[in-house]
Amino acid sequence: MIYTKQEWYTPAEVSVHNRATDCWVSLNGEVRDLTQWLQQQVKLCKCPKTCSCAVKNWYCGQECVEYCSCFKRGFFYCDAKRLATTILAYAGKDVSHWFKGDDWIHYTHPIVGTSTPFHVHGPGHRQPVVPSTRWRPPCSCRPWWLNDGNVVGKVTAKTRPIRITNILTGTSVTLEVCSEETLYQIMMRYLPHNSHMLSYTWRYMNKPLNYDKTLEQNGVPDEREVFNDVALPENLHIPDLLLYYNDDLTEDPPKDCYCEDKECTRG
Repeated sequence: MIYTKQEWYTPAEVSVHNRATDCWVSLNGEVRDLTQWLQQQVKLCKCPKTCSCAVKNWYCGQECVEYCSCFKRGFFYCDAKRLATTILAYAGKDVSHWFKGDDWIHYTHPIVGTSTPFHVHGPGHRQPVVPSTRWRPPCSCRPWWLNDGNVVGKVTAKTRPIRITNILTGTSVTLEVCSEETLYQIMMRYLPHNSHMLSYTWRYMNKPLNYDKTLEQNGVPDEREVFNDVALPENLHIPDLLLYYNDDLTEDPPKDCYCEDKECTRG
C-alpha cells in the first residue's frame, strides 16, 4: 500500500474548516486554504486598535469588540481588513457565485454608471470607483483566487454513499465518497478503519475491482435517482464492496510518508 494525499473533497469536509485559524473555501471546483492569506491581510491594518480579547492574537473571535480609527471615521470595516472580513464570513463555503471565470462579477454602479466588480463588503485591493481617500495601491502579487499555492484539492460535483464490508471480521462501514475518486482513493478513506489492506481483495458482485477506475467505471451503480423517481428513500440500497482476506503474510509499510502520486515508492 502506497499512501497518497487526498485529492477530492466533499462539501461537508470543506465546511469544517470555518475558522480564522483554519479557513478553506471552494471556488470553481477547487478547494483553497486561505489561512495564511487571512493572516497577511489582517496584518495590513496599521491602525492603533484595542479589543476585548483575553489573548492578543492576529485575529479576533466572534464575541470580540474591536475598535480602530476606521470605525471612528464612520466605516463599518477597517479598510485593510475589508476583504479578509468577507472571506472569513464565508469560510467553509462555496464562493463561486462571486466570480465569472477568473474575475469578480460586475454590476452597474448607480452613481457613475460604470461596470464595477461587486464586493459584498465593499472594494478590496482595487481602487474605489468614486474618488476616495481610502484608496490603496494594488498588490503586485497574484490575488488569492488566482494563486495556485493555496489550492489543496478539488471539490466534488457529486457525492455518493458506499458500504465496505470486511468478510473476515464481519464489520461494515458506510462512507460518503466523491464520485470522481478512483477505488484506490476510496481505499485511502477507508484506511482508518483497516490499516492492513495489502492482504485484501476488493470485489463487487463477485467480480474483482480495478483500483485505477471509479466506482461507476467498475460497474458499481448509483441508483439514488432511480429510487427518487419511484418515491423510495435514496438510502434504500447502498452498494456493498466486499473485502476478502488473502492471508499472504504481508505487512504494510509505515505511514510516515505520503506521496502525491500513487506510483511513487519508498526507497
